[in-house]
Amino acid sequence: MSLSPLPQYYRKSAALFGAFALATSLSAAPVPDPSLSLFNGTSMAGWNAHGTWGASNGNLTSNGTGNRNVLTAVPFADFNLQFEYFESAPTGAKLRLWASRENNGGFTIDLDNSDAPSGIGGIETISVSSIKNLPSAWHRVQVDASHGQITVRVDGLPSGTASGLGSRAGYIGFEATGGAVLQVRNIRLTPLDPGSTFNNTDLSGWKSIARNPNAKGGLGHSVEKTFTMGIGGGSTKPHEAKWSVHNGAIHGESGPGGLENGNTAEDAIIQLVASVKGEIKKENFTALLLRNTAGQLEGGYEVGIGPYAGGIEHLESHAFGSAETPVNETIVIGGRTIAIWINGVLTTVHTDSRPDSNNSAQGARTTAGAMTLLLPNGGEQLDVQKFITTVLPKTYGAPAHTPPPPPPTPQPTPQTAAAAAPAAPSVAETALIQQQQSAAKKDATDQQNKQKVASLMGQALATSDPQQQMSAYGQVVQIDPSNAAAVQGYKEAQQKVQAQQEEQAKASTTAVVQQHDEQTREQQTSESLSKAQSAFLAGHLAAASGALAIAERLSPSNPLAHDLRTRISAAQMLRSRLVMLGSGAGLLALVGMIAMWMRRRKMQRFPVLEITRGLDSGRTHPIDKDIVRIGAVAQDGGQKNDIVIRDVEHAISRFHCEIVKRDGQLYVNDLNSSNGTRLNGAQIKPGSPEPLRRGSNILLANAVELRFDYDRGAKTKN
Repeated sequence: MSLSPLPQYYRKSAALFGAFALATSLSAAPVPDPSLSLFNGTSMAGWNAHGTWGASNGNLTSNGTGNRNVLTAVPFADFNLQFEYFESAPTGAKLRLWASRENNGGFTIDLDNSDAPSGIGGIETISVSSIKNLPSAWHRVQVDASHGQITVRVDGLPSGTASGLGSRAGYIGFEATGGAVLQVRNIRLTPLDPGSTFNNTDLSGWKSIARNPNAKGGLGHSVEKTFTMGIGGGSTKPHEAKWSVHNGAIHGESGPGGLENGNTAEDAIIQLVASVKGEIKKENFTALLLRNTAGQLEGGYEVGIGPYAGGIEHLESHAFGSAETPVNETIVIGGRTIAIWINGVLTTVHTDSRPDSNNSAQGARTTAGAMTLLLPNGGEQLDVQKFITTVLPKTYGAPAHTPPPPPPTPQPTPQTAAAAAPAAPSVAETALIQQQQSAAKKDATDQQNKQKVASLMGQALATSDPQQQMSAYGQVVQIDPSNAAAVQGYKEAQQKVQAQQEEQAKASTTAVVQQHDEQTREQQTSESLSKAQSAFLAGHLAAASGALAIAERLSPSNPLAHDLRTRISAAQMLRSRLVMLGSGAGLLALVGMIAMWMRRRKMQRFPVLEITRGLDSGRTHPIDKDIVRIGAVAQDGGQKNDIVIRDVEHAISRFHCEIVKRDGQLYVNDLNSSNGTRLNGAQIKPGSPEPLRRGSNILLANAVELRFDYDRGAKTKN
């Protein structure tokens, strides 16, 4: 299978999804909850809308006029569906089940609070609900659709039921027609599986697939060079990986090679839990091949599993997870779209708008194929603990069952001779009728597609949101891949989205740089002030003035720098007078002035906090502001600490306490810390500052002890 670069005209999905999407998923072990979140609350990812639908305040919202609907991007078969909805006024709200991609056929459940014939929760043409009116509030709906039956409950009360529906599959969505606001939230779906494809005991129904010989530059290329001493870049014989069942899981090693499942599917739902042991890198992309050519390792879509979950080789990139961490993944492939959930969170939606091809490396593969586990190289080991497959029946949009018409009333047989039965049509006439019916059906479909394309193009031109433009243009390309205007519009919208993402990343980088510069400036200011104080107290006025100049340049409004500059200037004036004095009386007067100055200097005190117990024991921090904050982090958001305290147990809160100066007196105030602050053994109540005295002991979270004192000249330790 070739790994050469592909053309760039396929449709890429709106990426998640962010941070939301990646950090949430690959780092966590599988969770027991099998449900899928169909709506992330922030974007229309995973949905195709016709009309005014969008994400607002965590809700899937429709606010407009006329018929407007929204459908899932991929189909489902048997499921349990739960959601909540709210109508500001009657909107003609409906729930659509098992509809076609064009929102035709399937089943319709009435949700509108306006005396709908089927009642609230009733199934149109099949079942009437006894619930006719509900208050204007959020209402919870539960739908069980499985084994040819539908059961609907509204706010826990039974409403609509249907049975004998046969095997069904299709798209799920919502409709609104009125001018009020319809909101839907907390949309979760649990696929109901028919049984595990893997029995956790042996590999019954699976077979090993060898890597084809001489696959230059393709699968296992690096391994092939090892086998052939690098000659020609390929192997002269097939190579199979080793597959077994170990501790109830499918175990693969010694790749390259594949393990093919007996199921062949065009559209399917796959639920699996997989982990990979080995170096996590692009060349080791471990995947599940979908719609793959049977008996080979090529042709199908390579969907990442384990730490590579969320990615589709050559089509969708995704951040890699951790080695050996099991990842719970649900993959749904329907038509041209592949959707991937990791631990129930939608991370990837990709619609392949390229022309059809029998090889996904060259175009969109829309025909059925095998499902094959792919181990690309020999250095990795793959473990699959769960593998459940649901092949979707192609009954999308099949009409709902309606009550049969009453039997015809028997008519009396006339006594006259019966007329001769009309002759059956000839073979040619039958073929002509079939051709006419087929042409009429095609014309109707073409007309419907033209109307939908016109509507989608209008939506794309009417909005300035590039995400919505990508959705509309993408649907047009899906209907008509040769629509040049839609292809160009999609590319331009995609460039706008990328530009927005780059701008956001640039702004984030600028903020980090500014924060770092501010911290560096504060540190340099503190060091310069410390040097200036030490030089001044040692009598080196020139050195003190030079060091102080640096602090003044970095922090012009620092009150400690201003006070020290005043004292340095006074000392320099005294020294000048000493030079000018030539008489003994002058010397005596100068000695007296110096003695008075020394006495005044001794009275000058600098408040400091000394760490007497903790990781930074012996370090001294000056109290050089009216408010000095103390905590475990330098900065969080718009807040920052002046003194950062470290402790082994991380018991100190991020913003633990502060030293506050009021009317010349210093106080300590607890900032509602998690583990509390004690002053001389007594607990400080948050928001109730306690006065500090010389020698006061401050205990932070029973982990770090500080001593409050006044420094008359010792150099502070940073």
